Amino acid sequence: MVLTVAMPWGWTRRTVLAAAGSAGVVVAAGCDLNGAEPSAVPEAAAAALRQVAGESLDLANRYDAAISQNPDQSARLTAIRDAHREHAAAIGRSLDTSVAPAAAPAASGSQASGSGLKALAAAEKAAAERAVAACVAATSYHAPLLGTVAAARASHAEVLQ
Repeated sequence: MVLTVAMPWGWTRRTVLAAAGSAGVVVAAGCDLNGAEPSAVPEAAAAALRQVAGESLDLANRYDAAISQNPDQSARLTAIRDAHREHAAAIGRSLDTSVAPAAAPAASGSQASGSGLKALAAAEKAAAERAVAACVAATSYHAPLLGTVAAARASHAEVLQ
């Protein structure tokens, strides 16, 4: 028996996995044969990478607030927060620079209540969609990294439901 669960925005897990598999084929087809890192990242691509990384740090800050307001959810929220920080660090390493949050850190409290977890899920969904757009526009070298970030954000949104 196969269990199919609908995601909040109408996608099923099977749809996400199929799309990810298709994207992997497209990304693999676009890679050059030696898989070498580009010597310089075009500024538009670097800006998109910094934006995705900054959003990861913004989300991590929101999780800090949620953890302080929902200590009973600490284990799952901490794991997600740490994943966002690692995504930002990985993108920074690919750019040979550190990254900064895209926006000012959110005030703790207003976003961290029970309804705040729903707001986090909505933020994850929106951030996943932006990461997908960045992935599609990225160079073949950076597309797998951005695709991983997009997939993680989609799964985070699902976990928060």
